[in-house]
Amino acid sequence: MAIASGARKIVEIIGRHPALYLALPSLYLLLAYPPLWKDVDSLAQLIWAKGPENILHFPPLYCFTGRIPFWVGDCIQALLTGRPLPQMNLSAGQNPSALGIELLIVVQHATFVGASSLLVRAAAKTAMSRGLIVLSFAAASEAPSVTAIIFLTACGLFVLRKNDWRAWTLYTIALFLAIGTRHINIVLALWLPIALSGVLFWRILARQPIKQESVQLRPRATLLLAMQVSVALFCGAVAILADEMVARIMIAQVGQEYRSGAGYTLTDRIGAFLNRLPESERTSLVQRLVTSENDPVVRVAIAAAGKPGISHSEMGGIVRNALRQQGAPEQSLSARTDTIVLRAALTYFKTFHPRLLSTIFSDFLHGYVREDNGKLSLNRFLQNRSTARSSLIDPASWEPMKQLRSIDYPEAFELVDRAEADIYLMLWGPIPLIVLILIDIGVAALLVRRGKGVTAWYAGSLLVTSVLLYLANCVCAYFNDRYALPTLVCGVVALAIELGSWLEAV
Repeated sequence: MAIASGARKIVEIIGRHPALYLALPSLYLLLAYPPLWKDVDSLAQLIWAKGPENILHFPPLYCFTGRIPFWVGDCIQALLTGRPLPQMNLSAGQNPSALGIELLIVVQHATFVGASSLLVRAAAKTAMSRGLIVLSFAAASEAPSVTAIIFLTACGLFVLRKNDWRAWTLYTIALFLAIGTRHINIVLALWLPIALSGVLFWRILARQPIKQESVQLRPRATLLLAMQVSVALFCGAVAILADEMVARIMIAQVGQEYRSGAGYTLTDRIGAFLNRLPESERTSLVQRLVTSENDPVVRVAIAAAGKPGISHSEMGGIVRNALRQQGAPEQSLSARTDTIVLRAALTYFKTFHPRLLSTIFSDFLHGYVREDNGKLSLNRFLQNRSTARSSLIDPASWEPMKQLRSIDYPEAFELVDRAEADIYLMLWGPIPLIVLILIDIGVAALLVRRGKGVTAWYAGSLLVTSVLLYLANCVCAYFNDRYALPTLVCGVVALAIELGSWLEAV
């Protein structure tokens, strides 16, 4: 009994100060490991000058706000050395100092801790339940997209509980930030409408006896829920349009047309699908699609997408040359190339080829049954090791990152070895994600039996949304470990919502 009482007090102390204890994993990672860098994606987002890559291909919100710590680092160094303060120019190419890179990572960890603390307070009311939720957050990540998902969920919970204009405004901002860190997070706009619609349909379809004094209250509650669903859809539309408007304004400032940059990502998926076909079948499919297309440049793009191992730059160059031969104006080449690459990729998708569908489904299952927390943690170090290889092959492109010692070739390999032996980073391994999902479903079932079906559905609807998000990833791009990370995050957040409801009376 004394041990149980002592453990309870410790959990309650943690629950009274969640931010303090949630910061401990981040503090450990900041002290134990240098900043990691993800190959050309991060170059395009944070280093290259303003252009289509960091406005259209990657959402501009993070690409340019993420550069502010670089400028702050330069200002600190200028003050320490007595030099004039540098001007802020987030649109130009960046050459960050080691301090600026460290500040970026610190800011990412700080926002992660802040979003997690907000979620803990939104999901639970008592110190005991908050403490257990904090303990369940046994892994940390500095990825901005992860932070945005957690922040969005916390704001959504405030909406579900308070339903006032301030909560809805905060939720809309959170959704805007989530989509602004990763295009595919647009799927998250479905979570709140799904959560509210489920409760609404249940109230409409349930045929339970109603007490006489509640007869007039039930229609009001149903109408209120219907209005909330409409408001959730409206807020989602506002956030999506706001993100698109930012991209449209910024791409106009560089003198280019707005268009989708998804074509190259989709061709990665097409390439992974075509690689599984026998050579004869692959050649036959490509030829059939080329023959069925009327536009000569799109035919060139279809044929290019069918070449084994073709890179984005190679495919763009082939299409651009074909447009030049047609006499297309030089100023429109970039926009027209992206549009044609997208059309060519969609041509393959429209076949609904059985091997394409099986490839997507196989990748989808892979994430649930083979991915775990350890693999997802290690993936960051493996990506950093790939960056080190790239810096050796093309040192000129990596000159702005010369201050980053983690992408030195020996250091990058040593970091992978250290991460593999790190007990904290490998925590829960090798327990696949499907186990976490099944635990969530089991706890939800217990909540339903306890009369807390609405809360169970709120958590369940987040899992449903995470399935849709991950499926969208599998449709759009070939499998990568990091694409399963939002599934882990949503699973842990759903468990936090369930634990908060289960223990709120303890």
